[in-house]
Amino acid sequence: MTCADFGKSSLDPSRVVVVDGGPNSPVMPSIPSPTLVIAADKGFEHARALGLSVDVVVGDFDSLSSEQVENIDPGVILERHDVDKDESDLALAINFAYRVGAKHIDIITGGSGRLDHLLVGSLLLANSENLSRSIVTHCGSSRVVALGPGQSLNLENIVGCRISLISLEANTRVRTQGLKWNLDLTDSFPPFSSLGLSNQILDLPTLEVTQGSLLAIISSPDD
Repeated sequence: MTCADFGKSSLDPSRVVVVDGGPNSPVMPSIPSPTLVIAADKGFEHARALGLSVDVVVGDFDSLSSEQVENIDPGVILERHDVDKDESDLALAINFAYRVGAKHIDIITGGSGRLDHLLVGSLLLANSENLSRSIVTHCGSSRVVALGPGQSLNLENIVGCRISLISLEANTRVRTQGLKWNLDLTDSFPPFSSLGLSNQILDLPTLEVTQGSLLAIISSPDD
């Protein structure tokens, strides 16, 4: 059964959670209860371990056994894709969420596993389709968001946390306030450099991106 077969009206995209696959079980973040849970392949197992009721499973199903797939409740939407595909299971799950009207997505991932999947999973937030969307990735006690021009860092309970900013473009310019070491629009911020690594949030922060894009990674001070 696919999204088209089931119908958008049967799904409530008010608060969407996407549970990523991977070998490590994720930790449930402190977020409102979801109205729609989408599992990316093996994320189905992780979601159930977190006590979440899965509404949709998306992927090529190469990480779930045939027995596991057969035992999935018949009311769950299964959107199966070919193994030889151009997009990752996580990317397909995000796309599904927006096809049914999601305004915000919380992605839950356990991290670890293959480095290529970890990197691409984070960079997906900043691609041309997702940069303007509201997406937060939760990995343990860390949160990741992508920011471009006109977007704000809207996360709660982050004063006292560590923050790392990773420029993704050669022309990225950002002005920050509330950090131990602030950046100004006149500062060069080379892409993929360590310039923004491991800063500290001392007060309610503001990040004003005027050009380019970046990833902001907020971590507990105890990590």
